[in-house]
Amino acid sequence: MFQTITPEQAGISSLQVEKFLRALENRGLATHSVLLMRGQNIFAEYYWKPFHKDQCHRMYSQTKSFVSIACGLLEQDGKLDLDEPICWYFPDKCPEQLPKNLQCLTVRQMLTMETCGETPFWFTHPDPDRVHLYFRENPAAIPGGMRWEYDSPGSMVLSALVERLSGMSLLEFLRKRIFQKLGTFQTASILKTKTEDSFGDSAMLCTTRDMASFARFVMNYGRWGDEQILNEAYIRTATTAQVDNDKTGFAGIWSLGYGYQIWCLGEDAFFFYGMGGQLTLCLPKKDLIFVITSDNQGYQEAESLIIAAFFDHIVDYLQDQPLPENACAYERLCQYGEKLRLCCLAGRTDSPYAKTLHGKTYYCQENPTGITEFTFLFPEADRGELHYVNAQGKKCIYFGLGKNVFGSFPQLGYSHTHAGAVTTDGFQYQCAVSAAWREEQKLLIKVQIIDEYLGNAIMIFSFRENHAVVRMLKTAENFLEEYSGCFTASCRDS
Repeated sequence: MFQTITPEQAGISSLQVEKFLRALENRGLATHSVLLMRGQNIFAEYYWKPFHKDQCHRMYSQTKSFVSIACGLLEQDGKLDLDEPICWYFPDKCPEQLPKNLQCLTVRQMLTMETCGETPFWFTHPDPDRVHLYFRENPAAIPGGMRWEYDSPGSMVLSALVERLSGMSLLEFLRKRIFQKLGTFQTASILKTKTEDSFGDSAMLCTTRDMASFARFVMNYGRWGDEQILNEAYIRTATTAQVDNDKTGFAGIWSLGYGYQIWCLGEDAFFFYGMGGQLTLCLPKKDLIFVITSDNQGYQEAESLIIAAFFDHIVDYLQDQPLPENACAYERLCQYGEKLRLCCLAGRTDSPYAKTLHGKTYYCQENPTGITEFTFLFPEADRGELHYVNAQGKKCIYFGLGKNVFGSFPQLGYSHTHAGAVTTDGFQYQCAVSAAWREEQKLLIKVQIIDEYLGNAIMIFSFRENHAVVRMLKTAENFLEEYSGCFTASCRDS
């Protein structure tokens, strides 16, 4: 569908694209893919191995923007009135005494997140029905321009609304109406909730090129080829600021306005955003699209750094006309792109203390992780093993020193196709694990979950004589809970 051209043909130097990629690397970002497109032409597309162009990646809250476009199709069909109360569409989900403010909360206000509602953490709540939960345990919100507040559960309700009115799953509806015409999203999927609803606020899995095609469709304002699939007026409204979302007084990327489940970026630019650094930026005046996938959960500055690097190295240097070809610079860029690998922990790859630590068992004080003992082994100079015992029994995490070791994360029971549902079939997430010595007797291990669910954990082991202090920090949606906490341990056999 898309043609591939050189950066110079798109109006930018290959040297600038390389500087952009290096900027992402130098900032320590956990990047998975980058795609830059002008018109219908891709002029930069890179994947940090083991990620590749055919891989369906979790897009997290970029899913909300798909829901917005689906709502536009239903309005166009005459099946949805944006100014009707959302509760009208879910009489079976609402309590008899629905709070007055929820009675008048409209679909349009749901799209712009002028809902101000808060619901319990649904992953662990005994009520598995998220729509039911939204109406029954949502405090009396004050809709209608009084306040903007990010409302992910509200987006899930809109997804359920699409499925109710279309009689299809969210993905089936979008495939029938849009994706088949784009020729993309053929391998895409959306995770489910416990009640078989699509996890519509967070769980689209698709390729980077799929996202680029969706961005192109939206930036074409609903037109694909000669067909106006969705009316232009709806998309222009959806992609321009309908509500002020400034909560700090600073002109940051999160305070330039919010449309219909789409973030605004000043002038006519807009973007889709998903947790961890899933970003799709659309700059109509430049005819430029930028897609990046990553997992920078826990790195608060990540998205700002990514967008700043994009503007500093790409947008500010983009010309209206093609540049002369630079075969040498383009070849160097391609060679650099071939070497891109998933980030790993930086630091020393060896320590004399490794020989002392090898094979010693540490017994832990009672702690939140449930780990009762652990042992380190260093069978090779660039590889180690963390053996430990927790509530599930004996476990082992294999890690690389100065590199990632890829394999299955040993914890069982994490969700798979249905978010929040415990698995009992032995399913395990795929992971990448690296380690580094930050001090002679201080070892850090980084776990990166690289599956349909993304997340990471840092494990910090500090040793002194026969004692250890261990701190574990996790950043993940609803897993790795067993790897969060601080505790001490002692070696009895020294």
